[in-house]
Amino acid sequence: MKGFAGCNTFRATYKVDGNQIAVGPVATTRRMCAGEGVMQQEREFLSALKSTSKWAFSGALLDMHRPDGERTLTGTRESTPN
Repeated sequence: MKGFAGCNTFRATYKVDGNQIAVGPVATTRRMCAGEGVMQQEREFLSALKSTSKWAFSGALLDMHRPDGERTLTGTRESTPN
C-alpha cells in the first residue's frame, strides 16, 4: 500500500487473510513538516495504521480497525482506468 501521511509519503507491506490484515513495515520519506503538531499527527497516523488488524470494504469505502474494535482508518477504493 502507499499513501500520504500528512507531510510525507509512505509505503507499507501488508498481508491479508480474509478480513484480517497485518500492516508493516512502513517506510516514509523524511521531510520535516512545518506547522504545529503536523509531525506528531503523522506519527500517530502511521502508528494507527500499523496497529490495524481487521479490514472490510462496503462498496468503495474501506474501513480498518484495531483488535479492540477502534477504527484506525477509513478511505475509498482507488479506481483504475479501463
